[in-house]
Amino acid sequence: MKPFSCIALCVAYIAACEEPFSPKGPYEERLVVYGILTNSTDTQYVRVFKTYNPPGNSPLENVVDQPVRGATVVITQGAAYEGFGETTIPRIDKSRYSDDITAYAAYSFPVQPGKTYELTVLAGELGRIGSTVTVPERGHVYVANPRVLRGEGGEKENLFVVAYVQQGTRAFIIQFYLDYEVLANGVWTRYRIEVPIGVQHVDDTQNVFSYPKLERRVSSPEFAGDDAVESSVFSKAAYEAKRKELNTLYSANHRVVGALFVLTQVEQNLYTYYSRVNGFLDEYSIRGDLPDWSNITGGYGVFGAMVKDSTYVHLW
Repeated sequence: MKPFSCIALCVAYIAACEEPFSPKGPYEERLVVYGILTNSTDTQYVRVFKTYNPPGNSPLENVVDQPVRGATVVITQGAAYEGFGETTIPRIDKSRYSDDITAYAAYSFPVQPGKTYELTVLAGELGRIGSTVTVPERGHVYVANPRVLRGEGGEKENLFVVAYVQQGTRAFIIQFYLDYEVLANGVWTRYRIEVPIGVQHVDDTQNVFSYPKLERRVSSPEFAGDDAVESSVFSKAAYEAKRKELNTLYSANHRVVGALFVLTQVEQNLYTYYSRVNGFLDEYSIRGDLPDWSNITGGYGVFGAMVKDSTYVHLW
């Protein structure tokens, strides 16, 4: 390389270094939609926003929510048509946004497992966006060794819970709840607590519990029913620690009446979104090797679905 060329290259490099660097790309106002269909309730919600341009480089600097009001939100399934009405939901956590939540709701809309639903959102000048999702078929969950719930079985025998998941399901979670009743003023009142999947004993007075998380299925997603068996193992020590807590709180004035096991199946769209959001949790760095993901045509967000099934073991 000639000396003149080297000098010109260095000058160009130095000039480029003088340009200020900004991690923010060009801003474009777009619609953002979040909707998760579920068979666990007849009320379905869709939230519609528009993108925002934070004043600095951190999205957390934006403290004003950006809901889109007056939109037309419709979900169809075959020839069936369901319109969503605008509503306001109390916001529990107001540490960032001080106003309540603006959403669109359909109050008598039972979701059918195995069916495909199409979402359409019309929002004036912001345009039209949409998406489709197929709800997983219903599954089945049962307890292989319920004797553990009654204090029987081996000393270190953990609770083994089996689930049959369906074709199209990409991830699942099994949750375990205890129903108990407390006697006060001659009246038995029922309560429910979630039982952890594991426990670490710090000392005689302190336990650190871990709870189930959404897991990618091990069986092939092409198989369903008896061909697709998944499972979760709940620590007997964690179960006994929760029972001990109840005994400490209520002594003889309580009784455990039953155990509820809930299987939740999640389809591909919702699982992909969940994985991108939770796949790399590090408060000290920014991961740049995964692109933003969305299944919303013409906008951003996610339109997904999940199906819940359960079984109950009576203990009283």
